Amino acid sequence: GNPQVGYDFAATEEYLRAVAEVYERPFGVKLPPYFDFAHFDAVADIVNEFDSVRFLTCINSIGNGLCIDVETESVLIKPKNGFGGVGGDFVLPTALANVNAFFARCPKKMINGCGGVRTGDDVFRHVLAGATLVQIGTRLWEEGPGVFGRVQGELKELMARKGYGSLGEFRGKVKTL
Repeated sequence: GNPQVGYDFAATEEYLRAVAEVYERPFGVKLPPYFDFAHFDAVADIVNEFDSVRFLTCINSIGNGLCIDVETESVLIKPKNGFGGVGGDFVLPTALANVNAFFARCPKKMINGCGGVRTGDDVFRHVLAGATLVQIGTRLWEEGPGVFGRVQGELKELMARKGYGSLGEFRGKVKTL
């Protein structure tokens, strides 16, 4: 029947209003990936209505992907006949676009960049796009907790090479052509 809540903007607003009425503490919202400027604008207008929404996590997995194993000729995701959320390396450009779009449209919200983070360069990209925080998911699952030290070291090395002493010096300052 209905689309997922994140793509049903009236429902999104209704749910946020209901939460804000009963929950007095600040909270955040994890957003699905959006692919249209009209959607960025519509969602930003909604979340900007709520002072209690302090952060946005951009993005959740890209929904209804179909991954197929060539050897077994089978889908790799179990539910919904193989249709499911796709994350990891594939989503980095979409995640960066969403981080940047909401950074520009929601100046009073912190943006948690999520999607495709494998290296210090990827963290740098997320922060350059506007992320306040950066989440590592798939790579943590694949590599274990050691990923954090490795990525942090890579980021520090990149920042030193570029002459940056803090994330705030380049947050949201991606250059356009």
